[in-house]
Amino acid sequence: MLSYIIRRTLYMIPTLVLISVVSFVLIQLPPGDYVTSWVAELRAQGTTASQVAAEALRIRYGLDQPIYKQYWLWVSGFIRGDFGISMFYSDTPVSTLISGRLALTFIISLISLIFAWGIAIPIGIYSATHKYGKLDYISSFFCYLGLAIPNFMFALILMFTAVFYFNAQFVGGLFSPAYMDAPWSLGKVIDLIKHLPAPVIVIGTASMASTMRIMRGNLLDILGKQYIQTARSKGLKERIVIYKHAVRIAINPLISRLGLELPYLFSGAMLTSIVLNLPTVGPLFYRAIMGQDMYLAGTILFMLAVLLVLGNLMADILLAMSDPRIRYD
Repeated sequence: MLSYIIRRTLYMIPTLVLISVVSFVLIQLPPGDYVTSWVAELRAQGTTASQVAAEALRIRYGLDQPIYKQYWLWVSGFIRGDFGISMFYSDTPVSTLISGRLALTFIISLISLIFAWGIAIPIGIYSATHKYGKLDYISSFFCYLGLAIPNFMFALILMFTAVFYFNAQFVGGLFSPAYMDAPWSLGKVIDLIKHLPAPVIVIGTASMASTMRIMRGNLLDILGKQYIQTARSKGLKERIVIYKHAVRIAINPLISRLGLELPYLFSGAMLTSIVLNLPTVGPLFYRAIMGQDMYLAGTILFMLAVLLVLGNLMADILLAMSDPRIRYD
C-alpha cells in the first residue's frame, strides 16, 4: 500500500503540471485581457484612459509577453508560495487574498460534507431496509426536492423566510457587523459558529440528497445478493447482516465518489456564497473571472483541480482500507 501511495504521489507531479497549463489557457480564452476590461469599465463610468496608460499597464503586468512567458512568470513562483499579483485587487498578492478566504471555504465545505453524509447514509440504509414504507416515501420525496432546487434558490428562500417570518435584522455573511473586521478571538469564533448552519444546510442539501439515493440503491442491490441470503440462513442477526456484510460493500461507490465531493462543494458554494455574501473563495473567483485577472482566477482554478487529485488519492486509500478485497500493490 505504501508503494502505491508513493507511486500515486509521483504521478501527481506531471498531472498537476498539465493541470496548471490547462488552467492558465482556459483563463486566457476570453477575448482581451485585464487592461481591456479596465478600459471598458472606465468608459462605462464616463471616463477614458489613454493608450499610453493602457500599454504601461500591459507592460507592468507582463501582458505584452507571449503566453508561454506569462505562464512561466506565474508558475515559477509556486514553489515559493508566490502565485503572482492580483490585477483586479490593486496589486495585492494572490496568496494574501486567498489565504484568508481559503480557510473559511474549507471549513464550510468540510462541515457541509460531514452534515450531508452524516444524515444521508443512515437514512439511505433505513430506506433500503424498509423499502416502500412511509418513511422511505417521505425521504425519497425530500431527496428529489433537494436535487431539484438549486443551492442559490434555496439560499434565497432561507433569506426570505428569515427576514419576513422571523424578523431577522442581518441575513447572510459569516460574521455579525461587530466581528466582521475584528481580529480573531473567542467571541468571533462563537459568532462564526452561530452563522454556519445556514450555508452548511444550503450547500450540503444537494450532496445529501444524491448521497442518500446512491446509498439506498447500492444497498438494495447488495441485499439481493446470494451471500447475504447465505448469511441470513446461517442464523446471523439481521443487524450484523446489514451493517457488517451489506453496508460495508454498498458504501464502496460512495467512498470512490468522495474524491469528487470536495471540488463539487467548493464550486457549488460559489453562487451560494455570492447570494449569502460569504467571505469565501467563490465570490473572489467570480470577480477574478469577470475582471480577467488571470493570476487570481488561474490560481483558484488550479487549487480546485489539486483538490480533485488529492481527493481521488484519499478515496482510493479509504477504499482499500474499507474493503480487504481491494489491493493496489
